[in-house]
Amino acid sequence: MEEIVNFKSTLLRCINCGHTTGLLEERTFACPVCGGLYDVEHNHVMQPFNVMTKKFDWRMSQTGDSPVIKSGVWRFLEWVMPEMYQDQIVSLSEGNVPIVRAGRHLSDWVGPVDLHLILEGMTPTGSFKDFGGTVMMSVAKAAGVKAIGCASTGDTSAMAAAYATAAGIDCAVILPEGKVTPAQLAQPLVHGAKVITLPGTFDDCMRVVKELVNAGKLFPANSLNPTRIEGHQATVFLLAQYFGWNLPDWISLPVGNGSNCSSVGKAMRLMTQLGFNKPTSHILGSQSEAACPLSKSWSRAWEKYGATLAGWKTLYEPMEVGETNATAARIGNPVSYQKVMREITMSNGCMNTVSEKLLNEAVAICGKDGYFVCPQTGTALAGVKMAVEAGWIKKDASVAVVSTANGLKFTESAAGNLMKEIIPAKNCQTETVAKILNL
Repeated sequence: MEEIVNFKSTLLRCINCGHTTGLLEERTFACPVCGGLYDVEHNHVMQPFNVMTKKFDWRMSQTGDSPVIKSGVWRFLEWVMPEMYQDQIVSLSEGNVPIVRAGRHLSDWVGPVDLHLILEGMTPTGSFKDFGGTVMMSVAKAAGVKAIGCASTGDTSAMAAAYATAAGIDCAVILPEGKVTPAQLAQPLVHGAKVITLPGTFDDCMRVVKELVNAGKLFPANSLNPTRIEGHQATVFLLAQYFGWNLPDWISLPVGNGSNCSSVGKAMRLMTQLGFNKPTSHILGSQSEAACPLSKSWSRAWEKYGATLAGWKTLYEPMEVGETNATAARIGNPVSYQKVMREITMSNGCMNTVSEKLLNEAVAICGKDGYFVCPQTGTALAGVKMAVEAGWIKKDASVAVVSTANGLKFTESAAGNLMKEIIPAKNCQTETVAKILNL
């Protein structure tokens, strides 16, 4: 008989009023006092920073079936969910993703910085959502959850469906009709989830999911569930390990619903708390012009109030989204917007708004170096280029861009932008082809 995880030293704390509750008892993930979001808080006694990094380095060098060996997320178990028993973990061996130096074309395009990419599309479902999904689904299983659900622009639905079926939990996903790529739509269907499309936006889907969650009918897989954030922290831990337990000057990422940005700042604060005594990264968050409620309000707040959290909160407002190839970030009212604000401000970071032309150009340039990234990654890359040109990111600074999904999920938009490059031959003769190729 499996031992039951009780998480005696882990709780949820409201980021606004400080109200606390038990991890396994919570089902709506909204503070009953003020309606705020929760953070996961561990009161578990942790070993010193240098002791743990040696353990993490050892695990990376090993082979075996244990999730702390096979998973690039659970390698950091003591920092992610320290009371989780290894035999209760729901894992698909996620997180073992490449971190690569930018190629010649991308480096020339972005400007004079030391640029790396962490390719989080190299995961079981093809996006960074797996980092959080493995932790969220493990906790859901420990809590005895029978049905889980999410609103999604594509990647969350794939993650939720894959990890739910691995855990033996029913899954429902609610998607905006016509706003999810065929590849992203196929994934939850393949994994056996119940797929529902609504004739609206992601924000409409999120409203319905919240109402079902509040009625006690679904357990949420969206990032309002803070156990997701605990897994996403592995992005920072992996980067630190890659750089010899140092962090780059900047970490750049696209911002949609806000889970990735939320986790980056939380992870850096945890490392500092445990004894990391070197500089942490500034966070650069980028959004497309079609869906930029956070970057737009950040710019207005910067001009009016400077880098103050209170000023940003005052000027923030949701927006009606437009059309963009970066469909996974086409969100006008991000669930985790307050956490994004907190992390950008605390890291002395910044945000910018990227044109559709520039984000598509970034995807094409990256492809010339052999990496097919998603349009959301294009947003982050274009954001770095803009920040370098504006002088926010200084010459020779080290920058890591979080590549959030595999470009193969977005072939329609990539092909659509490059169809003009195709050369039709007028016949099937070898000489004709040789002439086109100047051979």
